[in-house]
Amino acid sequence: MEQLISPKWQWLVILLGWLWSSCPSGAQASSTLEQIQATGLLKIAVREDAVPFGYQDLNQQWTGICIDFAELLKAEVVRQLNNPFILVKLYQSTLFNRFDLVTDNGVALECGPNTIRPDVPETVTFSRPIFLTGTQFLIRADSTKTFNPQGELDQVDIGVLRDTTTAQFLRQRYPQARLQEFQGITGRTRGVQALQQEKIDAFASDGILLFGEALLLNLNLGQDYLIVPKMPLDCIRYGLILPGNDPEWKALVNRVLALPEARAIYRKWVGSLLPVLQESNQACRTPSPSSTLGK
Repeated sequence: MEQLISPKWQWLVILLGWLWSSCPSGAQASSTLEQIQATGLLKIAVREDAVPFGYQDLNQQWTGICIDFAELLKAEVVRQLNNPFILVKLYQSTLFNRFDLVTDNGVALECGPNTIRPDVPETVTFSRPIFLTGTQFLIRADSTKTFNPQGELDQVDIGVLRDTTTAQFLRQRYPQARLQEFQGITGRTRGVQALQQEKIDAFASDGILLFGEALLLNLNLGQDYLIVPKMPLDCIRYGLILPGNDPEWKALVNRVLALPEARAIYRKWVGSLLPVLQESNQACRTPSPSSTLGK
């Protein structure tokens, strides 16, 4: 049987209910900086399968552009909060959980090869661009006469990571090609190994990630393997994933990305590729009518 509340107490119940519903939860009320100050932790998510952005070295230690940037960002947060006891806590992100980590787990940012695009949850946003790259193919050097990325690639076997914008692009650009999809943290590695074993004719990914994977697997680029075409097929801008409702935090992160120290981190990790990357950047600044921006 339903139990009625005495009329003299109804006003109190109504008032308490209104107060409860109108007060935001702690997670909603506190900004990213306030959460960092309260917990003493700068939570950053990093991929472990994306050389040179984030990966584990031979000693199983986190390394890469994102790890160095985390320390640079920490220094600015310490200065901003006047709190020298802030610690960086790393979370492992993947292609599939990177947005959820920021939305649900209170991670301050996710750093990795994240294509800046509009079709993302409203709960997240992107930083200013941190990198520019584009779709290319890793092929065996002995197949240069038969593999023509400017053609149709009819019945050519191409490896690609599943559920990526690269896979979508390939289906549109080469509808007659046969795509073999790889997934998981080791997907890109297994795809390149399939190329080594001649199970596929090429592996497609963003050019910088192909360079990184070739370095990781000690491939002889320029002799046994090539990255083609010389200029990427499209222009892809990477950004950090940030909370979507915190403009103050986004502004702080963007300020750190613009620092000379941030550019020094970039040069440290891609120094040998700078001439190639600068050429690609110039091509993307003056795109042809047929190019695809922001894939």
